Amino acid sequence: MPAIYMSCFKSIHLNYSYMSRLRGFALLLILCLAFGSCIEFEREKLTYVHDEEKDELRVTLTYEGIFGNLDRGEYSQKNRDDVATHESLNQLQIDQLESVLSEKRAFFFSNWIAEYSQFSAEKLLGKIIKGNKHGKFGEPEKILIKLLLQNTEVQNIGFYKNKRGRLCGAQTVKISNISQILPSANEVIQRQIFAHIPQLRDELVKKVPNAWSAKTIDLIEGKLQEEFKFIKLKGNLITFSTIMAEAEQKELNESYIKNLPSGARVEFREEGFDILFGSEKEKFSELSKFCFDGYQPNALNYIEEKHSKLILTSKKVSTKLNEFLNNPK
Repeated sequence: MPAIYMSCFKSIHLNYSYMSRLRGFALLLILCLAFGSCIEFEREKLTYVHDEEKDELRVTLTYEGIFGNLDRGEYSQKNRDDVATHESLNQLQIDQLESVLSEKRAFFFSNWIAEYSQFSAEKLLGKIIKGNKHGKFGEPEKILIKLLLQNTEVQNIGFYKNKRGRLCGAQTVKISNISQILPSANEVIQRQIFAHIPQLRDELVKKVPNAWSAKTIDLIEGKLQEEFKFIKLKGNLITFSTIMAEAEQKELNESYIKNLPSGARVEFREEGFDILFGSEKEKFSELSKFCFDGYQPNALNYIEEKHSKLILTSKKVSTKLNEFLNNPK
């Protein structure tokens, strides 16, 4: 379930210790690829429907205000002379934009630094898991990789201009056999977190800043003796559950809550908290988030020059997205 999971895990900002690990576990599920944030967008909207009859999750992604930033950092250009301007992209940005068109990559909130790409997913995920000395790589992980690769389909719909004349883009993501993927994903997350418990205890002894408390570690170890459902899907309600002692829950600050996409909410429990998207009965669920300001027309200029046939009317894009959500082929 790459799209929805990414919207959750990329939006959570608890303390460093908790999230540095949770991001690692999320990689097992969402096949995250990180690179410099060269292409960005002002806002993203994600709409999804859980089609129980077809056993699939259908997601539409729209990116408003796509542009190449003017950052001259080490990871934002190929070399010192590879400079982006208000009117034109640099070569690294062009390469990234072209890869979106050829490899059908899907991106999830904040900026284009996290993605699902079938082209690189299997190799990347295997490398991440095997390179983590605290994690596990075995049959459950192989099964999850296979399920995601076989059942996730990304389609580029095209580009369009919004009312302000800014470049926008749209994609669809379909995840089939969701009832098989979900248990597999939960099993892998549980395996990976459990494998990290010795590391958590070691960091506590060494007084690593923001290490988990003994109470939370004991709670995690106890809960994971039995099956724990980190991700649940009921109707159109998606729930992400965490295990955390009440004292550490109180460390959640207001900025974390505000950083969640609109359409998400948090519910606290005695032994953890849940992040919820959508509701069980609603037909479609929607998440949206402002990502970056600083729009430039450089990406629009490039697409108009090199890929003008991919620019559609906003009405046509809207029709295609609605058809996908309501009446998929």
